[in-house]
Amino acid sequence: MKAHRAILIKLPRDKCDANYIKRLMALTNLAYRGYGVWAPDLPKRVQHQLYGFKDFKKSLVFGTEPKRWFARAWVPLKMQRVYNDGAKRGATDALVVLDFRNNIIKIRQVCRSEPGYSIELPMPRWVVERVGEGGDVRFAMIGLRDNEPYLALVAEREVEPYQSSGYILAIDVNSWGHGIAWGLIRSGRIVSFKQEGLNPRRIVSLYNQAVRRERKVGRLKRLGLDDEQMPRGLGGWLGGLEVVRIGSLGLRRFS
Repeated sequence: MKAHRAILIKLPRDKCDANYIKRLMALTNLAYRGYGVWAPDLPKRVQHQLYGFKDFKKSLVFGTEPKRWFARAWVPLKMQRVYNDGAKRGATDALVVLDFRNNIIKIRQVCRSEPGYSIELPMPRWVVERVGEGGDVRFAMIGLRDNEPYLALVAEREVEPYQSSGYILAIDVNSWGHGIAWGLIRSGRIVSFKQEGLNPRRIVSLYNQAVRRERKVGRLKRLGLDDEQMPRGLGGWLGGLEVVRIGSLGLRRFS
């Protein structure tokens, strides 16, 4: 069984052209639907790689097909990983390279429509941790989120499939008089059962305390003390507080 985890890395706006990425997303949207549109001003390396994913519409990279014609689709990118021992994994023509020797990520040709254009980013600790767990960052995508460029990395790891214990925990919330009942069930039989009663008197007491303290707070507000002037946790010590107000009619004391 394979488990996947993803991270979004915000790309520097001054190094990435949002309009160019938007064009690549539009081409990806067409590729979802089986169309291929070749733009003369775009690098052929990028377009060849994009349409190389056409056979994997239902894969993790593409997910499900967009239901709307103008739905935004992130651009899938091939990846290559260069490890500390010099070993390389992934496509040799990849547009995203994870260089673990220098702890950098190289992104080529997909941030601006310039021949040989590439940028470098510091390697996130998240990527190193996933590799340390025995996983591998297999997929990459670039796209816009709130009109800001992002790079998405998806890590893949083999895990043991979840084995159900066969137990079911059933919880029943009844009236105040009956409280809460819970039971542990296995193979249709109740293995354990317990009923917890509530304490209505305690609940009513707490409610009455809250009402009284709310009234005292309201009294202070009528004196001109707003929420910003009131100390935090005022309701917890209003019981023994005396507020003195000096006005035109003399001294008044409120207990």
